[in-house]
Amino acid sequence: MKRRDLMRLAPAALAAGAVPVAAVAAEETPVMRVFSEWKRANDFAHSQADDEAFEKALGERWEVEQRLMQTPSQNERDVLIKIIAWTNFGDGDLESGNPISQPIWAEARALVAA
Repeated sequence: MKRRDLMRLAPAALAAGAVPVAAVAAEETPVMRVFSEWKRANDFAHSQADDEAFEKALGERWEVEQRLMQTPSQNERDVLIKIIAWTNFGDGDLESGNPISQPIWAEARALVAA
């Protein structure tokens, strides 16, 4: 194989090394397990047609959400998972003054050594 052939293969080699994050199997953490519960509770709440059932389902989601916030993060992904749940995929606020969201901020500060 000539050098020119190797140069033509270089982009393919780089592309092969670029594995999407979703394709990398991550060991399931306690936060990921509770997030799965939260996701089911959230999906169930939003599938409810009447207001009373919706409010009850949101109450159940809230219980899971509080447990999720208190579960220690083991990595950066866990912190992001908590942010996703707490803000309901960006629909809500992530204010630092709320006592329930304070663990997220403490973990984020620890990650960036601030």
